[in-house]
Amino acid sequence: MRYFLLIFCLAFTLTVQAKSRNCTKAEKQLANDILLELVNDKEKQQKIIEYHFPLGMPVSKSDQSGEEILYQNGYVMLHDADLATSLWSGYRLTQQDIINAKGKDRVNCFRKDPRLKIGASTTDYKEPIFDQGHLTNDADLKDTLIEQINTYVMSNMSPQHCRFNRGIWLSLEHLTRSWANKYKDIFVTTGALFDNDKDGQRDLDIQAQRMLSVNKKQRVGVPTHYYKVIVRKSQEGGVYSIAFLLEHNNEDQGVKWEDILPSVFPTITTISQIEAMGNIDLFPYIAESALKESVNGDNWDMTLGRNNFSSSCR
Repeated sequence: MRYFLLIFCLAFTLTVQAKSRNCTKAEKQLANDILLELVNDKEKQQKIIEYHFPLGMPVSKSDQSGEEILYQNGYVMLHDADLATSLWSGYRLTQQDIINAKGKDRVNCFRKDPRLKIGASTTDYKEPIFDQGHLTNDADLKDTLIEQINTYVMSNMSPQHCRFNRGIWLSLEHLTRSWANKYKDIFVTTGALFDNDKDGQRDLDIQAQRMLSVNKKQRVGVPTHYYKVIVRKSQEGGVYSIAFLLEHNNEDQGVKWEDILPSVFPTITTISQIEAMGNIDLFPYIAESALKESVNGDNWDMTLGRNNFSSSCR
């Protein structure tokens, strides 16, 4: 009896202290069912757009093939079948989302997107160089279990160098949540860019560098840059924005936020530069006269960043 109680107490303690777990088969099935239901539900798709994109949903200006809008309740993304990854994701993030997520575990659920005939699989990411980097960050959607699980479809993954994914990029994700908590309501657009020839414009998909997996296949395009654009409405009726454009590399920028910050400021750029590199219109409903772009972090509290885990990279 004492042995049984000891085992029970140990199991209970481990459960309480758990910070990460894998999704169950039932949870995965439910999450997939919801994704599949959204494919043909135009009414729900419109409601998702109205909630997450009151300032306009990004519009691709590219004539390249294979691009498809994918809808989730928690976010929207543009998937490129030729690159086997997505070009952007966007969603609304509120203070209440942050409050509701507190104390909830990370629930890993990496899997092929059930909606796609042509898309990345978990096998594609079995290689020694890149992390499976989220475009829509799982921690931003942790307030709702199924929404968090649906950030783990491979269509939302993008190859990221370890020190990038667990370093400066992770710190920017922390900063974004801090801003949602402080400013109460923000809109986040995250994207991947492909500019190997460095001409400031989007490359053809066939020019992209590909990740070499252990099965010798090279299907997933490796971005040259990543970006994150955050906007919020001002009390005066305008829109504050800040845009970060980061070169995708494996450089060590540090762990502590105060050490990373000097590397963050130079990445602040204009929305127009990102739009030119991605051949995209990010905010079609925002008038230029109403947009107050930050060029040096002004109008945004840059002290709210947190440390990262780049030290875990080899």
